[in-house]
Amino acid sequence: MDQDSFNKKNNEHVLKTILVALDFSECSEAAYRKACDIFKNRIDRVIALHVIDSDFVKRCVINHLGEESQIKKNLFMEAKKRLHEFLNIEKRSGIQAEAVVCEGVPYLEINRKAKEFNAELIIMGSGGRAGDTERIFFGTTAEKVLRFIAYPVLCIPPDTEYK
Repeated sequence: MDQDSFNKKNNEHVLKTILVALDFSECSEAAYRKACDIFKNRIDRVIALHVIDSDFVKRCVINHLGEESQIKKNLFMEAKKRLHEFLNIEKRSGIQAEAVVCEGVPYLEINRKAKEFNAELIIMGSGGRAGDTERIFFGTTAEKVLRFIAYPVLCIPPDTEYK
């Protein structure tokens, strides 16, 4: 964080870019709201990121739910629609976010996108959509991000008043 991002007028640090990971769970949406509340008037750019899990796509194909290209197309269209709808509702916070949808392994893509957008901070819910079995044996996406990240991460717990 450089000197240009420090607002001398009111002695508060202004973040240039934060990345908020959204999986459309209540927890991730609450994390977005909390981020907007915490950083309101102290942020230049918000990237709202949704990652389509490539393992989920593979499981759909293996279970004969459609062709890979059609499954991806449907998931991308639905994710973009839901992300834009959510961000339109959340505009009341006064923060305009950029919607980004990509495909891959969620914790890896969150790291890649943080680097690509030069994010100073990643914000995410600590409990998202991962199934209980996956969470028990492999940890949550938030835990995996924390293991492999080179950026500061703010994790918001599921029981927050920002629902």
